[in-house]
Amino acid sequence: MAVTNKVIGAAVLTLLGAVLAWRVLVTGLAEYYAGRDTPEADAGALRWRGGQPVALYRQGLALAGRDPTAAGRLLQAAAWANPTDALVYLALAELRAGAGQPAVALAETADALGPMRTPVLARSAAFWLAQSRPDRALARWDMLLRNRPETADQLYPLLLRWVESAEARPLLRPLLADPPPWWNGFFAYVAARAAHLEAVVFLYRNRERGGKLPSVAEQQVYLERLWREGHWLETYLAWLSGLDERQQQGLGNLYNGGFELPVTGLGFDWRISTPSGALVEITETYGTRGGKALHVAFNGQRVRFQHVRQPLYLEPGRYRLQGRVRPDGLQAERGLRWTVRCGESGDRLLAEGPSFIGSDDWQSFTQDFTVPGADCPVQWLRLELEGRAELDFEAQGGVWFDDLAISRQG
Repeated sequence: MAVTNKVIGAAVLTLLGAVLAWRVLVTGLAEYYAGRDTPEADAGALRWRGGQPVALYRQGLALAGRDPTAAGRLLQAAAWANPTDALVYLALAELRAGAGQPAVALAETADALGPMRTPVLARSAAFWLAQSRPDRALARWDMLLRNRPETADQLYPLLLRWVESAEARPLLRPLLADPPPWWNGFFAYVAARAAHLEAVVFLYRNRERGGKLPSVAEQQVYLERLWREGHWLETYLAWLSGLDERQQQGLGNLYNGGFELPVTGLGFDWRISTPSGALVEITETYGTRGGKALHVAFNGQRVRFQHVRQPLYLEPGRYRLQGRVRPDGLQAERGLRWTVRCGESGDRLLAEGPSFIGSDDWQSFTQDFTVPGADCPVQWLRLELEGRAELDFEAQGGVWFDDLAISRQG
């Protein structure tokens, strides 16, 4: 009897093992076909496993346009087979909304199930837009941009339309009140692409910064857009509003003429670059009043040096440029000089300062000039290597500058 029971038990175990093996095989084949994403593969998956949820979902989507009733049955079956698939609930929501039936609860279920999945977020946003709920669509886009920054190429143009629409802008106020990590990139996109400056100004002025000044990146793209459109007063005021207390100490008709503040290259600050054949630096040396000075040195190469400059915002009238200079073995055919020029491109000469060459101790220099009342909204102060022929631009040695200032005369 005991032997018989052992035989029966072994047979049962063998049968269970065979059944489990068959189930594993069937499930594996169904999953294999479902993973191939073709109508034929979906049919194959359902032959092996009638409740394969992915195949049911895809077949439901395929039928949604021409047979909503059959599509609904397939999608419902997919939901029963896998109650955690948010895309199935969104597909059902879209189907019911298209038939004029309640669908919001299904979409909310999908949002709860798949908050971080890119396909779910994108499809959910499209659903809420179709339901005239742009606030919920924006929340989905926000999550997409936080978790999938590469979606910016698709989403920034859509968000730009909202910025350019006065009616849609209030929807962006929650993001302006608490800017997400992707906001700086979006603002740079808007500053470069917006058709109208008004949209850029709206974002810049309404952003909550927690009492802090605009970031360098934010201010730079904003000032560049204002400058590009010739809004000189707005550019100057926006630059001023971005200066901290220490930077404000360098204000005047000429900014940071003592070279004691860090050079940002923004707005009406110095624009300094170093071309091949020259060294441009702000560093300590003897004889300065604040500790630092501008140093320009050449190594004998030929260079059309115009690489230290500052935009000015001067009212029409008479002015005097003054400063201190220390030539340090500078050899050049015509020397180095400061010029004041008119216009955005600086192509209209207002003044040429004295030329500096050779070696000497610190000495003062001045140059008077007049800003005309018309066609000169901005000016440029520029340090130039003077010359006409190519050989004039071969220079060796250096020069130091400090205490530059521009004062109104009369």
